[in-house]
Amino acid sequence: MFELFLIIMIFLSPFLLLVLIKDYFTNKATAKETLLLLQDKNQKNTIVTMQKKLDFLVERVIVLEELAINKNIDLSQKIAQL
Repeated sequence: MFELFLIIMIFLSPFLLLVLIKDYFTNKATAKETLLLLQDKNQKNTIVTMQKKLDFLVERVIVLEELAINKNIDLSQKIAQL
């Protein structure tokens, strides 16, 4: 009985090995695609965040330029708005 098991294992081992190798490369490709999608999403989020920060800083610079140029503006009111 043990000999029969060994013979079956000898003939099935190449098939099992091929199945395992195929699954490995399929999972590796899927993981790589997922990683690329996550990196792309992260990069888009970073760009949006940086654009929001830039918009905020541009607003502040505009107000500061107005303060420097126009002396008639109530400084404490403008500073409080910042």
